[in-house]
Amino acid sequence: MTNQNSLIATLHRIDEDMPEGFVLKHGKRDFIYLHKQEAEHFVASFGIDFFSFMQSLKEPPPNVLLLDHPFMDVEYDMHTQFNYVSFPSYKKYYKENGKEYGHISWIDFEDIEGLEELAPWEIAEILYIRHTFNHLRSPFYPKLNNRFVYLTLEDGFYNKVYYRYWNDFYQLISKLIPEHVEINKPDRLWLGGRKKTENAIIPTEILKQLSPLFNEGVIISFHKSIQTRQTIEIPVWVVGDYRHEDELRDELRTIYQKRQTVNLVYQKKMKEWIIDGK
Repeated sequence: MTNQNSLIATLHRIDEDMPEGFVLKHGKRDFIYLHKQEAEHFVASFGIDFFSFMQSLKEPPPNVLLLDHPFMDVEYDMHTQFNYVSFPSYKKYYKENGKEYGHISWIDFEDIEGLEELAPWEIAEILYIRHTFNHLRSPFYPKLNNRFVYLTLEDGFYNKVYYRYWNDFYQLISKLIPEHVEINKPDRLWLGGRKKTENAIIPTEILKQLSPLFNEGVIISFHKSIQTRQTIEIPVWVVGDYRHEDELRDELRTIYQKRQTVNLVYQKKMKEWIIDGK
């Protein structure tokens, strides 16, 4: 990864001067940035942390090989000399909503037998991925049958995640986006109670229509979302490639002054999602 020392220094400054639009609210960000690299099977993001990622997965991985982590009470694998943790044991970590984990990187694996079969060169490749944030060959190993490689220097502020299957990415954000605008919260009744609302997860077919925009790099802004009695509108701006969040931070107000590229619109009466402006 280029300019890694500069990135580390930047991440240490993030909390010192965080302007409007970047404030954490109940462990959630006011926006997320996504830049999808189709050919290399990864997404660079700001605003999606370990908790949000794990909670939004349709199928959590059975085991996680910890390449860099702050966790206690984990297992140790002598063959790879990495720690690991299995489902459901690791749920106790991502249930701690709002807790900052700092450096956390991992690769999932299917079973211990496959882990023990890794060749020395494969272990070396995994170490290379961890230290450089880049892959030498495919980051997906048949012996591990891994779906993800999750890399971060400061969790939530810069994440790079490799996806074996793009459906995992679309299912992740289909749940993540509605939860940021709290669509799924129970509606209030006249007498002060609450009634259960139907799930407002965005159909992946809708999000796949935005794939060309994700490939260019986008901000999905919850801070600038508009809620009325009929709709919730979440604006999306194409902003290009950003490697450092402070660069995006410096330009955020200018970006928000421009007309959004599209809106993700939730129609409350119909309980449907549409794209407006595409």
